Amino acid sequence: MSDAEAIHQIDIYEDEREHVILPSPKFENGEESKYLPAETIEAFYAFGEVRFNSQFFKCLSYYSIPLHMFNYYGNYIGSFIPQDSEGDGAIQLLQAQFYFDTHKRVYIARKILEAATRNILDNLQTHQYEGANLDQPIMKINSLLDQIRLSISIEELLGLEGNVRQIYYKSWNEFLKQKFDFEKRIKNPPVGYINSLISFGNSLMYSVCLSEIYRTRLNPYIGFIHEAGNKKHSLAYDIAEIFKPVIVDKVIFKVINLRMITDKDFKIKNDFYLLKENAKQKFVEEFEKRLSTVITHKRLNRRISYRSLIRMECFNLINFMQGKLKTYEPYYST
Repeated sequence: MSDAEAIHQIDIYEDEREHVILPSPKFENGEESKYLPAETIEAFYAFGEVRFNSQFFKCLSYYSIPLHMFNYYGNYIGSFIPQDSEGDGAIQLLQAQFYFDTHKRVYIARKILEAATRNILDNLQTHQYEGANLDQPIMKINSLLDQIRLSISIEELLGLEGNVRQIYYKSWNEFLKQKFDFEKRIKNPPVGYINSLISFGNSLMYSVCLSEIYRTRLNPYIGFIHEAGNKKHSLAYDIAEIFKPVIVDKVIFKVINLRMITDKDFKIKNDFYLLKENAKQKFVEEFEKRLSTVITHKRLNRRISYRSLIRMECFNLINFMQGKLKTYEPYYST
Protein backbone atom coordinates (compact mmCIF):
# COMPACT_ATOMS: atom_id res chain seq x y z
CA MET A 1 0.00 0.00 0.00
CA SER A 2 1.57 3.32 -1.03
CA ASP A 3 1.52 6.51 1.06
CA ALA A 4 -1.14 7.96 -1.19
CA GLU A 5 -3.38 4.95 -0.60
CA ALA A 6 -3.02 4.80 3.18
CA ILE A 7 -6.22 3.95 5.04
CA HIS A 8 -6.70 6.29 7.99
CA GLN A 9 -8.53 3.94 10.29
CA ILE A 10 -7.80 0.82 12.27
CA ASP A 11 -6.60 -1.38 9.43
CA ILE A 12 -6.01 -4.59 11.37
CA TYR A 13 -7.44 -5.59 14.73
CA GLU A 14 -8.02 -8.60 16.97
CA ASP A 15 -11.46 -10.19 16.98
CA GLU A 16 -13.35 -10.91 20.20
CA ARG A 17 -13.09 -14.60 19.43
CA GLU A 18 -9.88 -16.13 20.75
CA HIS A 19 -7.01 -17.04 18.42
CA VAL A 20 -8.25 -14.91 15.50
CA ILE A 21 -6.82 -11.84 13.77
CA LEU A 22 -8.88 -10.02 11.15
CA PRO A 23 -8.01 -7.56 8.37
CA SER A 24 -10.05 -4.38 7.95
CA PRO A 25 -13.77 -5.25 7.78
CA LYS A 26 -14.55 -2.76 5.01
CA PHE A 27 -14.51 -4.13 1.48
CA GLU A 28 -15.71 -2.14 -1.53
CA ASN A 29 -16.90 -5.27 -3.35
CA GLY A 30 -19.00 -6.49 -0.42
CA GLU A 31 -16.81 -9.47 0.46
CA GLU A 32 -16.70 -10.66 4.05
CA SER A 33 -13.66 -10.39 6.29
CA LYS A 34 -11.12 -13.19 6.09
CA TYR A 35 -10.33 -14.91 9.38
CA LEU A 36 -6.66 -15.56 10.10
CA PRO A 37 -5.91 -18.08 12.89
CA ALA A 38 -3.13 -16.49 14.95
CA GLU A 39 -1.35 -19.79 15.58
CA THR A 40 -0.73 -20.26 11.85
CA ILE A 41 0.93 -16.87 11.28
CA GLU A 42 4.73 -16.82 11.05
CA ALA A 43 5.05 -13.03 10.75
CA PHE A 44 3.34 -9.90 9.43
CA TYR A 45 4.83 -7.75 6.65
CA ALA A 46 3.54 -4.18 6.29
CA PHE A 47 4.27 -2.25 3.07
CA GLY A 48 3.78 1.50 2.81
CA GLU A 49 1.70 3.20 5.49
CA VAL A 50 -0.54 1.01 7.63
CA ARG A 51 -2.06 1.87 11.00
CA PHE A 52 -2.38 -0.61 13.88
CA ASN A 53 -4.01 -0.29 17.26
CA SER A 54 -2.66 -1.32 20.66
CA GLN A 55 -4.90 -4.41 20.74
CA PHE A 56 -3.17 -5.68 17.63
CA PHE A 57 0.27 -5.34 19.22
CA LYS A 58 -1.06 -7.06 22.33
CA CYS A 59 -2.12 -9.96 20.13
CA LEU A 60 1.30 -10.06 18.42
CA SER A 61 2.98 -10.20 21.81
CA TYR A 62 0.70 -12.93 23.12
CA TYR A 63 1.32 -15.19 20.11
CA SER A 64 4.98 -14.14 19.63
CA ILE A 65 4.41 -12.92 16.06
CA PRO A 66 6.99 -10.49 14.63
CA LEU A 67 5.90 -7.52 12.51
CA HIS A 68 8.28 -6.30 9.78
CA MET A 69 7.73 -2.91 8.15
CA PHE A 70 8.81 -1.64 4.74
CA ASN A 71 8.57 1.91 3.41
CA TYR A 72 7.03 3.22 0.20
CA TYR A 73 10.17 2.25 -1.72
CA GLY A 74 10.05 -1.36 -0.49
CA ASN A 75 13.06 -0.91 1.81
CA TYR A 76 13.07 -2.54 5.23
CA ILE A 77 12.68 0.10 7.96
CA GLY A 78 12.23 -1.88 11.17
CA SER A 79 10.47 -4.60 13.12
CA PHE A 80 8.27 -5.06 16.13
CA ILE A 81 9.72 -8.07 17.95
CA PRO A 82 7.61 -9.25 20.92
CA GLN A 83 9.42 -9.53 24.22
CA ASP A 84 11.14 -12.89 24.48
CA SER A 85 9.78 -14.63 27.55
CA GLU A 86 11.89 -17.71 26.83
CA GLY A 87 15.23 -16.02 26.15
CA ASP A 88 18.47 -17.75 27.01
CA GLY A 89 21.26 -15.48 28.25
CA ALA A 90 23.72 -18.37 28.12
CA ILE A 91 23.21 -18.73 24.36
CA GLN A 92 23.82 -15.03 23.79
CA LEU A 93 26.92 -15.01 25.99
CA LEU A 94 28.26 -17.99 24.05
CA GLN A 95 27.49 -16.20 20.80
CA ALA A 96 29.45 -13.16 22.00
CA GLN A 97 32.40 -15.37 22.99
CA PHE A 98 32.51 -16.82 19.47
CA TYR A 99 32.34 -13.30 18.03
CA PHE A 100 35.32 -12.06 20.05
CA ASP A 101 37.38 -15.21 19.41
CA THR A 102 38.95 -14.42 16.02
CA HIS A 103 39.64 -18.06 15.15
CA LYS A 104 36.06 -19.20 15.92
CA ARG A 105 34.49 -16.19 14.23
CA VAL A 106 36.48 -16.65 11.03
CA TYR A 107 35.64 -20.36 11.00
CA ILE A 108 31.88 -19.67 11.11
CA ALA A 109 32.10 -16.80 8.61
CA ARG A 110 34.14 -18.98 6.24
CA LYS A 111 31.60 -21.81 6.45
CA ILE A 112 28.68 -19.44 5.78
CA LEU A 113 30.33 -17.91 2.71
CA GLU A 114 31.42 -21.32 1.45
CA ALA A 115 27.80 -22.52 1.59
CA ALA A 116 26.54 -19.30 -0.04
CA THR A 117 29.08 -19.64 -2.85
CA ARG A 118 28.14 -23.29 -3.43
CA ASN A 119 24.48 -22.24 -3.70
CA ILE A 120 25.48 -19.56 -6.21
CA LEU A 121 27.38 -22.16 -8.25
CA ASP A 122 24.37 -24.46 -8.17
CA ASN A 123 22.25 -21.68 -9.72
CA LEU A 124 24.80 -21.14 -12.48
CA GLN A 125 25.24 -24.84 -13.15
CA THR A 126 21.47 -25.24 -13.48
CA HIS A 127 21.35 -22.54 -16.16
CA GLN A 128 24.48 -23.92 -17.81
CA TYR A 129 22.73 -27.28 -18.10
CA GLU A 130 19.84 -25.47 -19.79
CA GLY A 131 22.20 -24.06 -22.42
CA ALA A 132 23.61 -20.78 -21.05
CA ASN A 133 27.29 -20.06 -21.74
CA LEU A 134 28.59 -19.92 -18.16
CA ASP A 135 31.88 -21.82 -18.28
CA GLN A 136 34.01 -18.77 -17.45
CA PRO A 137 32.02 -17.42 -14.46
CA ILE A 138 31.71 -20.94 -13.00
CA MET A 139 35.48 -21.49 -13.34
CA LYS A 140 36.26 -18.11 -11.74
CA ILE A 141 33.85 -18.61 -8.84
CA ASN A 142 35.20 -22.12 -8.21
CA SER A 143 38.66 -20.58 -7.92
CA LEU A 144 37.35 -17.99 -5.44
CA LEU A 145 35.63 -20.77 -3.49
CA ASP A 146 39.02 -22.44 -3.00
CA GLN A 147 40.37 -19.14 -1.65
CA ILE A 148 37.40 -18.76 0.71
CA ARG A 149 38.14 -22.18 2.20
CA LEU A 150 41.72 -21.05 2.96
CA SER A 151 40.93 -17.55 4.15
CA ILE A 152 42.11 -16.50 7.63
CA SER A 153 40.50 -13.08 8.14
CA ILE A 154 37.07 -11.44 7.96
CA GLU A 155 38.43 -8.69 5.70
CA GLU A 156 39.74 -11.23 3.21
CA LEU A 157 36.45 -13.13 3.27
CA LEU A 158 34.47 -9.96 2.60
CA GLY A 159 36.69 -9.14 -0.36
CA LEU A 160 36.29 -12.62 -1.81
CA GLU A 161 32.51 -12.54 -1.27
CA GLY A 162 32.34 -9.24 -3.15
CA ASN A 163 34.29 -10.73 -6.06
CA VAL A 164 32.00 -13.77 -6.19
CA ARG A 165 28.91 -11.58 -6.28
CA GLN A 166 30.36 -9.33 -8.99
CA ILE A 167 31.03 -12.28 -11.30
CA TYR A 168 27.71 -13.91 -10.42
CA TYR A 169 25.55 -10.87 -11.11
CA LYS A 170 27.34 -10.07 -14.35
CA SER A 171 26.57 -13.60 -15.58
CA TRP A 172 22.81 -13.10 -15.22
CA ASN A 173 22.62 -11.51 -18.66
CA GLU A 174 23.45 -14.93 -20.11
CA PHE A 175 20.20 -16.53 -18.96
CA LEU A 176 17.66 -13.81 -18.13
CA LYS A 177 15.09 -13.82 -20.93
CA GLN A 178 14.36 -10.12 -20.69
CA LYS A 179 17.16 -7.66 -21.43
CA PHE A 180 17.50 -5.14 -18.62
CA ASP A 181 21.12 -4.00 -19.12
CA PHE A 182 22.24 -5.41 -15.76
CA GLU A 183 26.01 -5.34 -15.21
CA LYS A 184 26.64 -4.84 -11.50
CA ARG A 185 24.97 -4.52 -8.13
CA ILE A 186 24.10 -0.95 -7.13
CA LYS A 187 22.25 -0.60 -3.84
CA ASN A 188 21.64 2.97 -2.66
CA PRO A 189 19.52 3.74 -4.54
CA PRO A 190 19.08 0.54 -6.58
CA VAL A 191 19.74 1.58 -10.18
CA GLY A 192 17.82 -0.36 -12.81
CA TYR A 193 15.09 -2.97 -12.77
CA ILE A 194 17.14 -5.96 -11.61
CA ASN A 195 18.83 -4.04 -8.81
CA SER A 196 15.38 -2.99 -7.62
CA LEU A 197 14.21 -6.61 -7.52
CA ILE A 198 17.36 -7.73 -5.71
CA SER A 199 17.00 -5.01 -3.07
CA PHE A 200 13.34 -5.79 -2.49
CA GLY A 201 13.92 -9.53 -2.35
CA ASN A 202 16.90 -9.20 -0.02
CA SER A 203 14.87 -7.01 2.35
CA LEU A 204 12.23 -9.74 2.53
CA MET A 205 14.96 -12.33 3.12
CA TYR A 206 16.50 -10.34 5.99
CA SER A 207 13.15 -10.02 7.73
CA VAL A 208 12.42 -13.76 7.41
CA CYS A 209 15.84 -14.58 8.86
CA LEU A 210 15.21 -12.12 11.70
CA SER A 211 11.92 -13.87 12.51
CA GLU A 212 13.62 -17.26 12.68
CA ILE A 213 16.54 -15.95 14.74
CA TYR A 214 14.03 -14.47 17.17
CA ARG A 215 12.44 -17.88 17.64
CA THR A 216 15.73 -19.66 18.36
CA ARG A 217 17.12 -17.55 21.23
CA LEU A 218 20.09 -16.19 19.26
CA ASN A 219 20.94 -12.49 19.34
CA PRO A 220 20.32 -10.97 15.88
CA TYR A 221 22.77 -8.13 16.58
CA ILE A 222 25.80 -10.45 16.94
CA GLY A 223 26.90 -11.77 13.56
CA PHE A 224 30.14 -13.30 12.33
CA ILE A 225 30.66 -11.97 8.81
CA HIS A 226 29.02 -8.60 9.36
CA GLU A 227 30.27 -6.39 12.18
CA ALA A 228 28.12 -5.93 15.26
CA GLY A 229 26.91 -2.40 15.98
CA ASN A 230 25.14 0.46 14.20
CA LYS A 231 21.79 -1.09 15.18
CA LYS A 232 22.16 -3.65 12.38
CA HIS A 233 20.81 -7.18 12.63
CA SER A 234 24.20 -8.62 11.68
CA LEU A 235 23.30 -12.27 12.23
CA ALA A 236 20.21 -11.92 10.00
CA TYR A 237 22.47 -10.65 7.22
CA ASP A 238 24.82 -13.60 7.79
CA ILE A 239 22.11 -16.26 7.64
CA ALA A 240 20.56 -14.52 4.62
CA GLU A 241 23.83 -14.98 2.68
CA ILE A 242 23.18 -18.72 2.67
CA PHE A 243 19.59 -18.48 1.45
CA LYS A 244 19.55 -15.51 -0.93
CA PRO A 245 20.72 -17.64 -3.89
CA VAL A 246 18.17 -20.42 -3.29
CA ILE A 247 15.20 -18.18 -2.46
CA VAL A 248 15.54 -14.54 -3.59
CA ASP A 249 17.52 -15.18 -6.77
CA LYS A 250 15.33 -18.11 -7.80
CA VAL A 251 12.23 -15.93 -7.43
CA ILE A 252 13.83 -13.18 -9.55
CA PHE A 253 14.74 -15.67 -12.29
CA LYS A 254 11.17 -16.98 -12.30
CA VAL A 255 9.32 -13.66 -12.43
CA ILE A 256 11.65 -12.34 -15.14
CA ASN A 257 11.90 -15.42 -17.36
CA LEU A 258 8.17 -16.17 -17.18
CA ARG A 259 7.45 -12.45 -17.79
CA MET A 260 5.40 -12.26 -14.61
CA ILE A 261 7.16 -8.91 -14.09
CA THR A 262 8.31 -6.69 -16.98
CA ASP A 263 9.66 -3.15 -17.36
CA LYS A 264 6.05 -1.93 -17.37
CA ASP A 265 5.75 -3.03 -13.71
CA PHE A 266 8.22 -0.35 -12.54
CA LYS A 267 8.05 3.37 -11.99
CA ILE A 268 10.99 5.73 -11.53
CA LYS A 269 10.85 8.30 -8.74
CA ASN A 270 13.81 10.35 -7.50
CA ASP A 271 16.22 7.93 -9.23
CA PHE A 272 14.57 4.97 -7.46
CA TYR A 273 13.27 2.12 -9.60
CA LEU A 274 10.09 1.10 -7.80
CA LEU A 275 7.88 -1.91 -8.24
CA LYS A 276 4.26 -1.01 -8.77
CA GLU A 277 1.83 -2.38 -6.20
CA ASN A 278 0.50 -5.25 -8.33
CA ALA A 279 4.02 -6.36 -9.24
CA LYS A 280 5.13 -6.09 -5.62
CA GLN A 281 2.27 -8.35 -4.63
CA LYS A 282 3.24 -10.87 -7.33
CA PHE A 283 6.82 -10.92 -6.08
CA VAL A 284 5.78 -11.39 -2.43
CA GLU A 285 3.43 -14.22 -3.42
CA GLU A 286 6.22 -16.00 -5.32
CA PHE A 287 8.60 -15.37 -2.42
CA GLU A 288 6.14 -16.99 0.01
CA LYS A 289 5.64 -19.93 -2.37
CA ARG A 290 9.39 -20.44 -2.47
CA LEU A 291 9.65 -20.34 1.34
CA SER A 292 6.90 -22.95 1.56
CA THR A 293 8.46 -25.22 -1.05
CA VAL A 294 9.36 -28.61 0.43
CA ILE A 295 12.61 -30.23 -0.69
CA THR A 296 14.54 -33.37 0.21
CA HIS A 297 17.52 -32.39 2.35
CA LYS A 298 20.30 -34.60 0.98
CA ARG A 299 22.42 -34.72 4.13
CA LEU A 300 19.46 -35.26 6.47
CA ASN A 301 17.53 -37.46 4.01
CA ARG A 302 14.23 -35.86 5.01
CA ARG A 303 11.60 -33.55 3.53
CA ILE A 304 11.66 -29.97 4.78
CA SER A 305 10.49 -26.51 3.64
CA TYR A 306 12.91 -23.68 2.97
CA ARG A 307 11.39 -21.67 5.84
CA SER A 308 12.03 -24.58 8.21
CA LEU A 309 15.55 -24.84 6.81
CA ILE A 310 16.26 -21.28 7.92
CA ARG A 311 15.11 -22.04 11.45
CA MET A 312 17.09 -25.28 11.43
CA GLU A 313 20.15 -23.30 10.34
CA CYS A 314 19.87 -21.23 13.51
CA PHE A 315 19.65 -24.34 15.68
CA ASN A 316 22.54 -25.83 13.72
CA LEU A 317 24.65 -22.82 14.73
CA ILE A 318 23.57 -23.11 18.37
CA ASN A 319 24.41 -26.81 18.49
CA PHE A 320 27.86 -26.14 17.06
CA MET A 321 28.61 -23.37 19.56
CA GLN A 322 27.46 -25.61 22.41
CA GLY A 323 29.79 -28.37 21.26
CA LYS A 324 27.03 -30.76 20.22
CA LEU A 325 28.39 -30.75 16.66
CA LYS A 326 32.08 -31.12 15.85
CA THR A 327 31.81 -29.03 12.68
CA TYR A 328 29.45 -26.34 11.45
CA GLU A 329 27.99 -27.19 8.05
CA PRO A 330 25.46 -24.61 6.76
CA TYR A 331 22.88 -25.59 4.16
CA TYR A 332 23.98 -25.88 0.55
CA SER A 333 21.96 -27.29 -2.31
CA THR A 334 24.63 -29.47 -3.92
